[in-house]
Amino acid sequence: MSKLFALVISAVLPAAAAAQPDVEPLTLNAANQLYCNAQTDWCVGIKTDGKFGENGPFATSRTLRAERLFWDSPEVPDFKHFSVWPQLIRLDEERALVGVIGPQEPDFEPETPFSGGSFARRDLYVYDVTLGEPTGANLVLVLPYTADASIRACFNAADEQKRAGQCSDVYRFTTAVKALPGRDYPDLQVTTHATRSPAGASRFADSSARPALTREQLAPQVDSACSYTVTYAWQADASVYQPATPVPDCAEFLDTAPVRKP
Repeated sequence: MSKLFALVISAVLPAAAAAQPDVEPLTLNAANQLYCNAQTDWCVGIKTDGKFGENGPFATSRTLRAERLFWDSPEVPDFKHFSVWPQLIRLDEERALVGVIGPQEPDFEPETPFSGGSFARRDLYVYDVTLGEPTGANLVLVLPYTADASIRACFNAADEQKRAGQCSDVYRFTTAVKALPGRDYPDLQVTTHATRSPAGASRFADSSARPALTREQLAPQVDSACSYTVTYAWQADASVYQPATPVPDCAEFLDTAPVRKP
């Protein structure tokens, strides 16, 4: 009987060794104005009043009766442009991967205007937050979450006619994160979607030098290089998530002033 029990345990252990992700959506709770899971035992908010020297995201647990301010970048002037990532990935009762979404450093502004256009990028900051004893929080991943660039392309009536009224080159980049079973921590599957409109537009080329747009070119075109899926795995030696395969260079979508690499 004991041998049979040992065989059953050994068969179960490999599967149990994988960290099974438990993703819980967060929605705005009318009672406390925080983003909470369905049971309201975990909530996430962002302090912006600076009282008692506290300024930034925090997590709180009703059942654990604990709260943790988990932002570790005091150089950020304020958090009025930050929002809560509307999900958490539960690691156990006392720990979860929690995130906030905010402007890319160092500007900390939602949009950067420039002559002939504008650019906006928001990054996802993911923290490993513990609300047990002792509490703790570590930044474990930073990702570009959304980016939008709009470049003026019409300067007179002829330009407008040549471009069929589409007078801006528009570049968009979005990211979705999915939790998968991993070893010590869940793996994070990152899927991006990048488009340019009109088709063939490039931030490295003069749009006025292009021929007149065709009807087919007016619809947004998916950029195959910057629309990808990459798995981020936990690196225990560095206590961070890192991509399992190289991530492509998407500066054209992600930088205020991209530079073409030779």
